[in-house]
Amino acid sequence: MADTALSWINIWVPSMASSISDDWSHSVPDKVCEHAYRVYRACSMLKRMLVAILLSTSPAMAGSVVLDANESPPYWSESMTGFGMGGEIVQAISRAAGVTTVLSFKPLQRMIAEDDNNDLGNPVFYLRNQDFAAIIPIAVYHVALFYYKPNHDGEAFSVVSLADLKGFKVGMLKGALVDRSAFARAGIDVEESYSQASLFRKLRKGRIDLVIEVELVGRQMIRNLFPDEIDAFAVNPVEQSEAPIAILLSQQQPDAAAVAQAYRRGLQTIVDSGEYSAIVKKYYGAGLLPEHYMPELEHFSRLYRFVGGIAQ
Repeated sequence: MADTALSWINIWVPSMASSISDDWSHSVPDKVCEHAYRVYRACSMLKRMLVAILLSTSPAMAGSVVLDANESPPYWSESMTGFGMGGEIVQAISRAAGVTTVLSFKPLQRMIAEDDNNDLGNPVFYLRNQDFAAIIPIAVYHVALFYYKPNHDGEAFSVVSLADLKGFKVGMLKGALVDRSAFARAGIDVEESYSQASLFRKLRKGRIDLVIEVELVGRQMIRNLFPDEIDAFAVNPVEQSEAPIAILLSQQQPDAAAVAQAYRRGLQTIVDSGEYSAIVKKYYGAGLLPEHYMPELEHFSRLYRFVGGIAQ
């Protein structure tokens, strides 16, 4: 908005000024020249006022917003086109909002430890260590249980409760909100790692029995690591496991409230235009987007709208 308005002002004011050339002014009465000069001065003053207003109200003019992400394809990846699904969503939101956004990739452990940065991901990973000025959910993910069929004699099994995992060694991402004591009471051995790739390599080798992971992340990890054995891995989606992926703005982020408002406006714009739907369907595949995906996103948007003490 600011760029468009500034361009319009720059075209409009000089065009008026160009009509007040020295040659022209000598060919008309002095009073006309004086009047034209006053119009030119008024236009110049109006331009300066409008520029000042735009600079003070546009979050994009305050500089780039840096958002930290962890390498976890297909949501976030420095090597993927558009930086993955989450990266494409953030870029689309930023374009619609007029905010310059830069993605910075860091290890998850470092992202969790830092308490003055902007994050991208599930808010619960970071809220224990950092207070945020605003949280803007931009996507939803679901969790699944993965296992390597040959290590289980090729037999399928379902998991309804923790009791079904008794006697198994379960791998999960370190930092996830998991009640370790509940697993221990159920006789379940848990192994944690900051690396999804490490978990799935151990799963393939039989060093762990199952992996609890974000469904799209797990599927992508299997495609990357074991492209010839995709069908050898079983995927069991966990019911009611939906969770948000969000932009988390630090309290140290300049103009955080205005930036958050711009991001929310940008998100609504790309949802209404259909651009958002096109992005997520590209990563989920035709007909595979969960039926309740958009209602779940709206639910999380309402849930986090009052972070920071005021309505965002």
